[in-house]
Amino acid sequence: MGTSNSWTSLGCCVSIPPTARADARFILPTAYYLTRYRLPRSLQAKLLAIGVGIGAQGALGWFMVKSGLDEQIITDKAVPRVSQYRLAAHLSAALALYVGMVYTAIGLRRDVKMTGAVKAGGSDVVAKLNTVLTYPAVRRYRGLVHLAAAMVFFTAASGAFVAGLDAGLVYNEFPTMGGRLVPPTDELLDTRYAKRTDKKDNWWRNMLENPVTAQFDHRLFVSVQEGSIDIRADRQATTTFAVLLSLPFIARSRALRSVLPKSTRRLANLTAVAAVGQVTLGITTLLYLVPVPLAATHQAGSVVLLTCLMGLMGSLRRPGKLVQALQRQMSKSTRLV
Repeated sequence: MGTSNSWTSLGCCVSIPPTARADARFILPTAYYLTRYRLPRSLQAKLLAIGVGIGAQGALGWFMVKSGLDEQIITDKAVPRVSQYRLAAHLSAALALYVGMVYTAIGLRRDVKMTGAVKAGGSDVVAKLNTVLTYPAVRRYRGLVHLAAAMVFFTAASGAFVAGLDAGLVYNEFPTMGGRLVPPTDELLDTRYAKRTDKKDNWWRNMLENPVTAQFDHRLFVSVQEGSIDIRADRQATTTFAVLLSLPFIARSRALRSVLPKSTRRLANLTAVAAVGQVTLGITTLLYLVPVPLAATHQAGSVVLLTCLMGLMGSLRRPGKLVQALQRQMSKSTRLV
């Protein structure tokens, strides 16, 4: 769930002018709506944050490109490369900006639909949803969905290190790495990457600078403790893929089947399908030595998966304050009549 190694080529980086145009296309309509209508303060803050995020993304993109502008590269006629740290920051910022925009849009669309339902006489819709969201089983499921989204985001961001280090070009096999489920410890925790004399920075430098460890970390979550690799297989540290696959099955459990909205169950199924497709793309990209079309599709797959999760989170979102205020007003009017 990450980028291809072609992302580190300067020719594929996002330049400032397109970002500036995107910022203008967002700021002008936003300024119109802010001056023409009385938007809720929370929505105003979100729109402002998105506008700032678009501008910051352009600056961060140039900061990433700058790391590859080295005279030595020109002298050696080498392929320009950017810092994997800056690449990861740029990708993470882009994903965060996308998530913020999509989740804001989903919330607005949902509130508009609920407002229409309340005006049509369905004032109990909001009350029923608020009641359902207080059930312990629903609250736990909602927390699991948020956890899954965070895990997908983290896994996608780790793909930037796989791309920046060309880690997709080592161990082109699955599920093993060199014939083993876990590569040798001296490869995962290579002391040559440590810069401190006491080697205390060895574990995190390997995670972020060692291609073998970067690929291994992208495959699954691990814990590095005292020089040994501890693969977490307990209930609270499962792989991202396992958590995503569990969502539709949990949604069909006895405790949730009769209370969850139909849209939630449909989106849980869609999320699991997207997860299967994304993992399949990732494995295929690795086995075929990271061809650009497959790698780009794999990158897009992570965005599709995040979009499905945003929709799933939106289906479990509480109605906005204005919708709830309208529902209370309609209820009072009904009682008076």
